[in-house]
Amino acid sequence: MTTNKFTFTSSIAAASWQRKTKPDAFEWWYFDALSDNGRDAIVIIFLENFIFSPRYNSRKTRRENKNAGADFSKFPAIAFIYYRDGKPLYRSINEYLKEEFSADEDAPACRIGESTFRMESAPYGSGFLLFIDGKLPRGKSIKANFEWLSIEGDFLPDAKKNLAEAHHWNLVSSRSDVTGSIKIEDKRGKNIDTVNFRGTGYHDHNHDTRWLPKTVKDWQWGRAHFNDSSAIFYRYQEIGESNATTKLFIVRDGELRAHDAKYEEQNMTRNVFGIKYPKRIRFQSEDNISLRVKQTKVIDQSFFYLRFLSEITLTLRDGKPRKTIGITETLNPKALKYRFLDWLVNMRIGRSGKGAFLK
Repeated sequence: MTTNKFTFTSSIAAASWQRKTKPDAFEWWYFDALSDNGRDAIVIIFLENFIFSPRYNSRKTRRENKNAGADFSKFPAIAFIYYRDGKPLYRSINEYLKEEFSADEDAPACRIGESTFRMESAPYGSGFLLFIDGKLPRGKSIKANFEWLSIEGDFLPDAKKNLAEAHHWNLVSSRSDVTGSIKIEDKRGKNIDTVNFRGTGYHDHNHDTRWLPKTVKDWQWGRAHFNDSSAIFYRYQEIGESNATTKLFIVRDGELRAHDAKYEEQNMTRNVFGIKYPKRIRFQSEDNISLRVKQTKVIDQSFFYLRFLSEITLTLRDGKPRKTIGITETLNPKALKYRFLDWLVNMRIGRSGKGAFLK
C-alpha cells in the first residue's frame, strides 16, 4: 500500500535492517505492551539513528554526513521505559557509538551496545527475544529479558524490502503475548528491584531516507487489543501536503483489513511543551466501522512527541461496542530543528556508559 510518501506492509522478513544509501536515513524497531492487570506498560525502541539526538539533528553533522560517501555516521540508541499507573517508573534512554551498532540484512536482528533483539522460532510459536542492558540516572542500571510471541502478524509475508524515498511502516505483529522480567541494580551491582511482566504487545518497524523535521508535519498513531479483534490507526501528513492520510486497520479471525477513514477531533489542548493535540478522536470508515479514542492520560511527553494511555471503543458492523485501554501517540517533529533545545534534550539521554541526568 502506498499513499503519497507513506508506504505500508506487514512482513517479518521485511523487518530486517535496511542498509542506508543517504546520510539523513533513519530506522527503528518499536515494541510496546500493556500488562494483564492494566497497571503496567512497557515501550522499547531500537534506533539506528536516534531521531531525537542533538548530534544526529545538528546541521554540522548532517553536512559532514553528505560528504562522507557510503560510510554515513550513525547515532544508535536504545529507549526503554517502564510505566506504572500511568507514570514512568524506570526510563533508560542511551545513545551509543556507531561502532556499537550491528544488524542483520537477511533477518530481523539487531545489537546496540549489549542490548539485542532477534527473531526466534520454537515448537510453541515464533516471536522476538529481547535483552536490554541500559543505564539509569544516579549510577543505576537496568537488565531486562522479554519474549514477544507473535499471535497476529506477518500478513504480507512475501513483501519485498522497499527503499524508495518515502516513510515505510511495517506492521510486523499487531498482537503478541509478552512475558519477561526487569532487574534494577544500584551502582555497586546490587539488585534493588525485580519486576515480572505478562501482557499483550505490539511490534512495528519504520525507516526513511529523509530527515524527519523536513518531511513530517504531523503523525498520530495508536493500537488497542480487544477479545475478538485488534485495531490500529494512523493519521500521517507531510510538509506541503494539503490533506493527511488516515487509515484504520482491523485484525479479526486472522485477517487484516485496511479501511480509509474520516477523522474528527474534539477538545483541543496543549501539553506543557506547547504541542497541540485533541483529547477525543473519532475514526469512521465508509463501511460503518467506528473507532473512538479518549486520550485520558499523558504518560510521556517532550517538545516533539506525546504518548497516552487512552480509552478506546471499537464498533464493528455488528453494532456491538468493544472497550479497552490502548497506547496512542502524537509526533510533531518541527522543534527538532531548534538547536537551543539541545541542552534540555541531552539531559534525558545517557552517553559514554552513563545514565541520563534526568529521569
